Amino acid sequence: MTSQALTDWSAKRALCIDLAWQMHSAQVAATTAGWEVDQALAVVLQRMATEFQGFCRALHDEASEFFAVTASNGNPQLESTLRQLLTKGRDVDKGNAHNEAIARDFAKFGFLFWPAMTAADSRARTWPTELKKITEMRNGVAHDDVAKLRTLAGEGYFLNEPTLKAWQTNLDDVATVMDDVVGLSLGALLGVPRPW
Repeated sequence: MTSQALTDWSAKRALCIDLAWQMHSAQVAATTAGWEVDQALAVVLQRMATEFQGFCRALHDEASEFFAVTASNGNPQLESTLRQLLTKGRDVDKGNAHNEAIARDFAKFGFLFWPAMTAADSRARTWPTELKKITEMRNGVAHDDVAKLRTLAGEGYFLNEPTLKAWQTNLDDVATVMDDVVGLSLGALLGVPRPW
């Protein structure tokens, strides 16, 4: 069983990203102008970053709800207070879902996010860097920061199809492992069966 957040990531959110890829493919087929293809890739990048941020927020909401309901043990005032405390000042509500923001938000559930992710899957060692680079690329494109994009290119990160396809695979993997880690961590913290 998975969270609703992961179900939506694999279905609704994946369809939104696929639609952006279809727009890119149509643009590639219709033009030889490199700048037009770059604009279509920028749309794919933005959609990926947006949908991943939405997934992180939805997973955090789901975890907050489970925590508040379980820990309050039927006390509606305590449940409401816990829900507010867990979501107040959440980084993914006001900024990109980069590695540090996610770690801070999920630390509210009493576990160290990236060590838990790495313990669950050794590939997680590279994911903080990749999430950081996705955010840097997204911000570089969104703010027309040519120097930032040049720096990323110097590090081997280009606004091109191979880079974005690799990032999409990474985001799928991160979301799947996050779903498992958060569910297991909530169950262990609260001394109950995992919520999903």
